[in-house]
Amino acid sequence: MDVDCIERRENISIDEFVECFLEPNRPVILGATFTQHWPARRDWVTAEGTPNFERLSTLYPTDLVEVADCDTTYFSDHERTTMPLTEFIAKWQKGEQRLYCKDWHFTRSPSQYQAYWPLPHLSNDWLNTYYEEEKDDDYRFCYMGGQGTWTAFHEDVFRSYSWSSNICGQKRWILVPPGQNHLFTDDAGNWVHSLMDYDRARFPRLHELKSLELVQGPGETVFVPSGWWHQVQNIGDTISINHNWTNEFNLQGMFDRLGHDLRCVRHALRDVTDMEGFEDHAQMVLRVNSGMDFGGFFAFVKHMANVYLGHCNADSLPLPAADSEPRCYERARNCVDRYFLLPDSVRRALTRIDAVLEMLEGDPTTALISGDLKGQVAILRTTIAQWLEEYYS
Repeated sequence: MDVDCIERRENISIDEFVECFLEPNRPVILGATFTQHWPARRDWVTAEGTPNFERLSTLYPTDLVEVADCDTTYFSDHERTTMPLTEFIAKWQKGEQRLYCKDWHFTRSPSQYQAYWPLPHLSNDWLNTYYEEEKDDDYRFCYMGGQGTWTAFHEDVFRSYSWSSNICGQKRWILVPPGQNHLFTDDAGNWVHSLMDYDRARFPRLHELKSLELVQGPGETVFVPSGWWHQVQNIGDTISINHNWTNEFNLQGMFDRLGHDLRCVRHALRDVTDMEGFEDHAQMVLRVNSGMDFGGFFAFVKHMANVYLGHCNADSLPLPAADSEPRCYERARNCVDRYFLLPDSVRRALTRIDAVLEMLEGDPTTALISGDLKGQVAILRTTIAQWLEEYYS
């Protein structure tokens, strides 16, 4: 493996973050000063910098969490079970180091405790805006576990971005730039479970993989770009807050991934392509396997287009106040920095939405799906084009 250095920034403007990391799809570590005022860094951690088990049990007495057994393998993940957070904490304190609390939707806890707010640089979060408002769900998680607990090698859902902020402890990351799937995929199309322990006969070229490695410290935030595969291991007792998120900068990558997944579905169903309703059936399988089909993708894009168009129907954009406190559109967790609502930012977002809608409209599959998806796409594109012409001509 190639070991390289990932840039650390203790201070960076949003404009520079967009230009240097978000747009070119490059990882970066944001320093601990960015999260120093989060309540979680005060309340979830002892004075010695270790997890405050008593406080966590008090704040979340009834929460159920998914707990992975890191000594097991279940398909591409670890075997999981559900238990009360308090039970997991008790096992952790007793030294059951193989257990890892993962994907805990702690922001939906009955406690209503606000542990954090997104960093302004990472606040342009279309995925959670859509899923919370339309699906009553989210992609905001807490992970916590002891020494050596780890997350298997993977690419994030929907080819989304992710960010991960350590509340306490450290993480060792291995990040793999895009375009190397052939090195870590076997003849059956399965990817390697662990980069550190694998079958060399099954993955004979894995040693050629180019990767970046880093150790993330307490309070630091790692930005994981779209399409970068990664594997993560905890160093000591560690708690982190993580988001999956998307926006106009990786919208095309999200659609490209969906198209790739559909091709895989078509290949798997190649013997029944002449069945009645094949395209709708393929979309159903795509939805089950990937979490979204073409219709769901359009619903997501349409929702975000309407968010921008709704703001733009006013004489001026309703910008949040430029102060240190997070200001939000509607809900406490959907905080969007004013930078992403400036007129040029709105134009950029709508222009890129239209570009991806053009790809969706031109895909032969779109015309074959029931419900006139192609017609719906055309109507939205016309609306966006009229708005862009009226406001930016």
